[in-house]
Amino acid sequence: MNQFKQVLKFEFSNYARSKPYIIITVVLVVLIAGLLTYPRVAGLWRHEGPAQPSGPRPKLALVDDVYKSDELLQRLAQAYPEDELVRTDETMDELRSKVVSGEYAAAVVLESPLKFTYLTVSVSMYEDPGRIIGAILAEKYQQTEIEALGLSAADAAALVHPDVDGTVTETGKNQAETFIYTYILIYALYMAIMLYGQFVASSVASEKSTRAMELLITSAKPLSLMFGKIIGTGLAGLLQFFVIFGSAFLFYNINGDVWADSPVMQRIFNIPIDMLLYVLLFFVIGFFLYAFIYGALGSLASRTEDVGTAIMPVTFLVIIALFVVIVGMSTGNLDSPLMVACSYIPFTSPMAMFTRIAMSNVPPIGIIVSVAIAVASTVGIGFLSAAIYRVGVLMYGKPPKLGELVRTLREKRT
Repeated sequence: MNQFKQVLKFEFSNYARSKPYIIITVVLVVLIAGLLTYPRVAGLWRHEGPAQPSGPRPKLALVDDVYKSDELLQRLAQAYPEDELVRTDETMDELRSKVVSGEYAAAVVLESPLKFTYLTVSVSMYEDPGRIIGAILAEKYQQTEIEALGLSAADAAALVHPDVDGTVTETGKNQAETFIYTYILIYALYMAIMLYGQFVASSVASEKSTRAMELLITSAKPLSLMFGKIIGTGLAGLLQFFVIFGSAFLFYNINGDVWADSPVMQRIFNIPIDMLLYVLLFFVIGFFLYAFIYGALGSLASRTEDVGTAIMPVTFLVIIALFVVIVGMSTGNLDSPLMVACSYIPFTSPMAMFTRIAMSNVPPIGIIVSVAIAVASTVGIGFLSAAIYRVGVLMYGKPPKLGELVRTLREKRT
């Protein structure tokens, strides 16, 4: 037990005190703080900054021989608040000449109640004058025709835009509310597995390539080395993710009033407590299950250059697990036979079962069975990985094939 504690402490300190670990953590925390605080700071600059002198407003000319009223001019002024609206009776050629010369920024010529011409030099990619002016004319036309029928404004509004009283009762989960934070958390688990799994495999292969492993394996039990290295690295990774996500929640709450009108931010950060507990549970299970596998595969590589080839099968497995979950989330069919099956397969259940819990209705017994299978599999894979680690760290040259590895493990047991 003492050996395990020493290895765990060493591995945890080795990662937590390394410059890349600290730099990445600090940069991400600062970036998150800046993104969540920027609207407040920008608001202060906008309200407290010195007023800038404004130049002449661009002119928008209107030729209205149809309605000949100020109402249409007022509606255009509301749609184009930065422009100065000018009523004119100029001809099309005169308008075109003034638009080209820059005297008018644009001109609108109303030819009939539902037909107009918009003159301008160029249309910005962010502008859609046809849609804007067309909507104004359509609304004006409806109003005119309704008034011609003798209906009041209130009766017309009730007819065109009737009030529908509907109640939506949810007996399950609202997938629109849970999709965003589920996606973020699933992708965070994927990144943690890929990043720290490769760290573990590279660390084992590096020690093996320097022959330091021959000294370590004789001074400590392989089980203590394996579990200490995996758990120490895992705790460092979990600490980093807790700091990053914790800072996000902290700065969101500090600037909560700024984001009050953002439904997307509300959905991301208003995660129920039970979901946070499920996140922690499946995060730990998935993280350590794959970390043990990465550690075992890393022990089979004689050089750090061989790590990529050694861990490729499990990397594909993680990618497949993420792909299955993302497809299920995108289609909304989280209770399909494939998703249900993946919820009980240890290699996919940390992602699949959490997604189903967050976005669907899973009976408690299903959650218990999934967690039990995943925990038992993680422990079993941990001991199997320790056995492979004990054999693999002393094997050099070409990585052994599966059959050769199985025979070696059987010989060690006997």
